[in-house]
Amino acid sequence: MSILEKINSSACTLRLQNDWLKIFTCPVPTSDFLSFVAVAIIDAPQHSVLSLLYDIDVATEWVWKTREMRLLQELSGDEGRIVYQLVSAPWPVSDREIITCSQGYMDPETSEVFIKLACKADYLPKNDKYVRVPELEGAWNIIPVSDKQCRVVFRLHIEPGGEIPSWLANIAVIDTPYHTMVNLREMVKKEKYLTPVDAPFKQSAKDVIQHYEKFIKE
Repeated sequence: MSILEKINSSACTLRLQNDWLKIFTCPVPTSDFLSFVAVAIIDAPQHSVLSLLYDIDVATEWVWKTREMRLLQELSGDEGRIVYQLVSAPWPVSDREIITCSQGYMDPETSEVFIKLACKADYLPKNDKYVRVPELEGAWNIIPVSDKQCRVVFRLHIEPGGEIPSWLANIAVIDTPYHTMVNLREMVKKEKYLTPVDAPFKQSAKDVIQHYEKFIKE
């Protein structure tokens, strides 16, 4: 069972709420580091959000604290892609390298898209200048609401590695989803994202992990 499926919504804390965004932090079994669940209503079609998510070249413009993001490997068929990300950390904490495999699934009946993020920490040799994130699990769910609006659910849990106290990381845990969602909300308005992305989503309702219903209702 994945971390996304283990998170108990009753143990989560609502940390921020406005008219379009809610952010929760949630304890994770066997970890001192909190995960987050962000739920946003975005005034853009689902395909615009997907086009932005797959546009790696502009990630530094909207993904919070991202200094660099690049494609390492496009996997065959609908198996996804391997992506490198370099994230800035406040002094004296070292910047973090993150390597993930992202794989997309689509529910053929509802058109909901689920993009699973899995850590590939050993994909590249380590760089002594940075700390390689050893564990990560996350996901994006993009659910169409209408032709001009969608719901975006962004979940993430990171074991940051290196010498960083959990209390310090947990204080700042909502910064990533807040600033990332605020930036996403503006970026998707650009004309270039009106064109649907050509991404090979696996057509499979059973692989679309949800478990976010209570976060939406609260």
